[in-house]
Amino acid sequence: MSHLDESRQDYDLDELDRRLIHALQINPRARWAALAPIIGVDAVTLARRWERIVEAGIAWVSGHPGPELRGPSAILEIEAHPAATLGLAQEISADSEAFTVDLTAGGREMLVLVATSSMDALTEYLMTRVPALEGIRAARAHLFTSPFVDGGQWRLRSLSAEEIAAVERSIEVSRSPRGRVDSQLEDQLLRLLGPDGRATVAFLARTVGVGQRRVRDAVAAMTAQGRLDTRLDMAKAQSGRPVHAWYFLRVPAALVQRVGSVLTRIGEIRLAVSTVGQYNLILAVWLSTLAGVQRLEAVLEEKLPGISIADRSVVLRTVKKEGHRLDARGRATCEFSPLLTNMPQSNASFE
Repeated sequence: MSHLDESRQDYDLDELDRRLIHALQINPRARWAALAPIIGVDAVTLARRWERIVEAGIAWVSGHPGPELRGPSAILEIEAHPAATLGLAQEISADSEAFTVDLTAGGREMLVLVATSSMDALTEYLMTRVPALEGIRAARAHLFTSPFVDGGQWRLRSLSAEEIAAVERSIEVSRSPRGRVDSQLEDQLLRLLGPDGRATVAFLARTVGVGQRRVRDAVAAMTAQGRLDTRLDMAKAQSGRPVHAWYFLRVPAALVQRVGSVLTRIGEIRLAVSTVGQYNLILAVWLSTLAGVQRLEAVLEEKLPGISIADRSVVLRTVKKEGHRLDARGRATCEFSPLLTNMPQSNASFE
């Protein structure tokens, strides 16, 4: 067994690791020197800890095209022949449109989070790419209308309120939030930050051939303008909530917004979106036990009278998460598929 295989097999998080991960959930590109006094250890220790966490595939930071560069999104339900399911999931995982691919138990074998740059691109994917895949028995798409909770908002609970506020203050603010970044530089930065959202300014500047100040300003401006979304993800088995489930709800149209606002206050929810399709509200949750699937269902029905939980599925395995291929234990591998490679290009330049 290689050193890398051993590290992936043996490494488990301790409380310091969890505090570090929580801090990076808040500020994914935080400097170690800024986090050191908050977490209570020196910057070198934080850097070494993070290196071990990433090497073990337990947590990772990605940088993706933000909402200003994304067009419509959808959740795609796929019913597949059992023998073909895993191979089909691996094939779909190679698509830049497939952000996340879950294998599930329940009324479908697979759930795919699809994001594209335009309605035309989404239509092309759903009408041309998906039907061409072998092994699919049926597919249903649910287009997003309003997001209420995003996975990037989910947090561990390892820092105090004062520490959280201190990490929030460490976030770099753009000196020119309205200035646009040159389209070529923006595209290069997005591609470099995809597999490693914590790539250093020095590395980025050296790779693209511009000064560090320009790169630092560009990253801050892209973030402020919603053109870059940097987030931390982690293996759910190490999160304390190893059970991942999806709920499919029907909600009276007049109640959708009120229901959505309530969902933002339920900590187990990682994703909540209103959709157009057979269901008009879809949730993804992380729970501590399988029995929690039914318990949370009861909580939702109690807090939200009038809703109908029409279906639910438990995730057996996540094959791809925000572009990163995962192994059978849900840990990140070295494989990364660039997302939204058909992004529209901006002609504006950074000022």
